[in-house]
Amino acid sequence: MSMAMGDGSLTAIAFRAITLLFWVVFAIAIAAGSSAGNLSKEFPWQFRMAARMRTPILMFIVVPLSFARWVDLTIRLKLRSVFKRAEDAEATHMERVNPIIAQVRLWNEQGRPRPLRTKRANWKAMSTKLSSNKDDCNLIATSHLNFIIGSDLTSEVKTITVEPAATMGEITEYLLPLGYALEINVEMESITIGGVALGFGMEVNSHKSGFFQETVEEYELVNATGELMTVTAESDPELFYALPWSCGALGFLTKLKVRVAPIKKYVHMTYEITNSPAELCQRMTELSESAACHFLEATIFTKDQAVLQMGNFVDKPTGSEASKINGINYWFKPFYYKWLETFLTKGGGDEYIPYKHYCHRFTRSIFWEIEDMIPFANHPIYRTLWGWMGAPEVSLLKLFQGPVIRKASVYAHVVQESIMPVRDLGECIENFDEWYGVYPLLVFPLRVYNRGENSGFLTPHSRNCHGDPAKGKDGLPWGIWCDLGAYGAPRDVKEGKVWDAKGSVRAMEHWTRDKGGWQACYTDMFCTHREFRQMFNHDLMDKVRNRLGATDAFPVPFTKMKPEKGIVDLENEEAAEKKAGTFIVS
Repeated sequence: MSMAMGDGSLTAIAFRAITLLFWVVFAIAIAAGSSAGNLSKEFPWQFRMAARMRTPILMFIVVPLSFARWVDLTIRLKLRSVFKRAEDAEATHMERVNPIIAQVRLWNEQGRPRPLRTKRANWKAMSTKLSSNKDDCNLIATSHLNFIIGSDLTSEVKTITVEPAATMGEITEYLLPLGYALEINVEMESITIGGVALGFGMEVNSHKSGFFQETVEEYELVNATGELMTVTAESDPELFYALPWSCGALGFLTKLKVRVAPIKKYVHMTYEITNSPAELCQRMTELSESAACHFLEATIFTKDQAVLQMGNFVDKPTGSEASKINGINYWFKPFYYKWLETFLTKGGGDEYIPYKHYCHRFTRSIFWEIEDMIPFANHPIYRTLWGWMGAPEVSLLKLFQGPVIRKASVYAHVVQESIMPVRDLGECIENFDEWYGVYPLLVFPLRVYNRGENSGFLTPHSRNCHGDPAKGKDGLPWGIWCDLGAYGAPRDVKEGKVWDAKGSVRAMEHWTRDKGGWQACYTDMFCTHREFRQMFNHDLMDKVRNRLGATDAFPVPFTKMKPEKGIVDLENEEAAEKKAGTFIVS
């Protein structure tokens, strides 16, 4: 009897302790959100309330739900790998494609009543948009096209064949045990390979390999008439080079073949500190144009100070070097960007990172966005209690928004990328400090080839192609551009001021366009359709859309990329274009 009572008392004490701990953590989470009190009263009260409650909502709802979704997906994929071989995925591929063909052909028979779009909910997409602009469209289901068909690792050009809804994380898990990875292995694990193929994708070896599109060997798609087409650079060069950045404006992607590359299990990282935008620009130009290292990026922590990150594949280090091995993606480790920051005071350094950790190094912290959502997420106590569940899923963050919060967030939060010639990087950093005042900033150098009329959306100006054609692909002219990314709350917002989102973003768009650069298409664009077409060369896409009868079948890219109605007021800009006779309907 006394033992039973003792057990009951211990259970009661444990329950009270857990309950107390819960309320303490909850109170801390609420207090962490109190920084929302700095928000200007110009923001709607719903947004200010959501900002105040964001930390507990993320901790107690979104993070556990994200973890549960990850567990569910992992189990389903493991079961698929056990019970369904790659041969089965290839044999059943047409069973998954035929319904798409049938629906498109039926749509043609009915007289093409409405434009065609995928049925995928917009909150699942890796973009800032909440609404999908799909209300007046004929929706076709394509999300079931998520199988890895197989790999060819014996041919001279080694490839993997996948369906478009397979994610980067799934492909990494498939290839790493084979000793390979995608040649451009995009960082965020939840991004689909179809999204980076028909949108855009880059990584820290893009200064050598270019955008993700440069690694695609073959596309398979259903066109506007319901015909299944297999497209290579040899079979149809116009369509092949028009597909990147087309965002589904030419057909439904059903399969693609992409190059893979052999890897080693470790990456030797060397960190170098730069102390001004001009110094970073000079070093980035030298390193990227010479391709001196396999991996290259930079993280800017203040306007003047940055950490250059240079990496090369190596075998497992031995001896005294083995002490430098750092598994940066273990849940109990500091976030990678926080770890990087420590090298500022060290004056640089080096370490060895397991490749599996390195290739998805920013997933846990969503680059550094998590710091605005859960301010103490890098604290050892949080990493111990919550870190093992991973980061909140980006798609769920969008799902929990409403129209009011979505609109207000555009004016309180930056997600912008300018892709400019590398020699203009220093000037762009200075401008970003003025326009946004957000740190850290991300820098990825990118090789861009000039294919003349077949350059497609990204047609580089010859004045920016400084690379040696003999060191490029097929003797083509090429140059290095840099993607500079800003993610977080602007300085003005943090100081309780009103940030001029429209003025800042449009200034960035104008500057980028004048320099011969481009804006990342997943961000909030504040340009008109005419300005968008000035930034991106539509000549090849327009030609191919006309040839394939796609003009009334699939919306143009701008229709999908522009912000939802009511996000930004461009009435004056569009009125000026109408008066000048240059307005383009979207």
